[in-house]
Amino acid sequence: MWCEMGRVLYVVRVMPADSEVDLDALMERIRSSLPEGVVLRNHARETMAFGLETLLLALSLPEEEGVTERVEEALRSVDGVGEIQVEGLTRER
Repeated sequence: MWCEMGRVLYVVRVMPADSEVDLDALMERIRSSLPEGVVLRNHARETMAFGLETLLLALSLPEEEGVTERVEEALRSVDGVGEIQVEGLTRER
């Protein structure tokens, strides 16, 4: 019997390493670093305290053990990423 694996929507805020980081270039590096099976559904820039801009990413992930850790590890390895903060996780419909 064939069963389709579920997917989850994972929302992550990416803070640049410093205010000099080019967010467009950072977004391209992030896009190319995502693990197989991870789909970037949407992204937006948001201004935080002191005018620091961050990236808010909506990622669609396969619902499998360890996938969020792999995504976080991939994001942290991108040049220019300072911190990441998980904003939400929910099942996709």
